[in-house]
Amino acid sequence: MKSEQLLSSSAPLHLDSGESSHFVGFDTPDSERTMLLRVVDFGHNGSRAPQRPPMIKLKADSGPSVTLTEFPNAQPIVDPDDHVVGSATWLRKEYDVYLVRISLDRPANNWQIQITNDDSTPHAFQIISLGETRIRNANGAPGSNSLYCGHFPCACTIHEGTPTMACPHCNHYGRPG
Repeated sequence: MKSEQLLSSSAPLHLDSGESSHFVGFDTPDSERTMLLRVVDFGHNGSRAPQRPPMIKLKADSGPSVTLTEFPNAQPIVDPDDHVVGSATWLRKEYDVYLVRISLDRPANNWQIQITNDDSTPHAFQIISLGETRIRNANGAPGSNSLYCGHFPCACTIHEGTPTMACPHCNHYGRPG
């Protein structure tokens, strides 16, 4: 039997060229040391032609915002007292999906993510959480069930692998999550 993990997502963020979203809050998982978020770029009017990746910033509690760098270079995330609470990086998956990996070193209560459209045309973005991480939506929209591979940097959401059989979608072995 497949185990399922819940997804939750932000409302679509419609951003003009150079525009930044508000900081979107999310809750950290109680039992996990790694959080995975997906930033999906819907392009301009639904086109699949992102020219430049978005700028992705994170902050923990009321600490400073940190611009993430592309995998494998992780950036430290600090709290207001300048203590490192984690590190994060992003990796472009598929054509229009950016996978954000956050490693937790110590608890922080109020994590937030911000997206800036660095392309020359308007784009719509959506932030999707994986596993126990919960996006805090203003409208409180519930998440939906989906399977997730769990092998960073894989973005497979229909993982059907087992310890002895590779997933036909992502070719990874092992159970979801």
